[in-house]
Amino acid sequence: MKMKRLSKKGFNLTEVPSLVIVLLVIAIVLGVGSTINGQIKSTQCLYTYDATTGVCLNSTGGSGVGTLGTTVASNITQDGLDSQEDMSEWQSTWVVIVAAAVVIGIVGRYLFFK
Repeated sequence: MKMKRLSKKGFNLTEVPSLVIVLLVIAIVLGVGSTINGQIKSTQCLYTYDATTGVCLNSTGGSGVGTLGTTVASNITQDGLDSQEDMSEWQSTWVVIVAAAVVIGIVGRYLFFK
């Protein structure tokens, strides 16, 4: 099996649109995933679900840690929602890293490959 050799020319501007598309796909997947998990969580409560606060209510309409309104499944789904929120907070960092890589690649190519 013959392996394709990687180019040593550095970063090319034609690669930028594909990087932008990857970042957009990540943002869309995280957004749709959060929506789906939120809808799933609303069906996993023992009694009722409060959509404004995002918590399961117990039989008396109260909420709190350890109340009987939550189930193991709703707790797991909440952990998934928290994880997706944490991942979403890193999106701006990813964009800055990709932009810095593009700038460094362009400057490096200009300075070192004249």
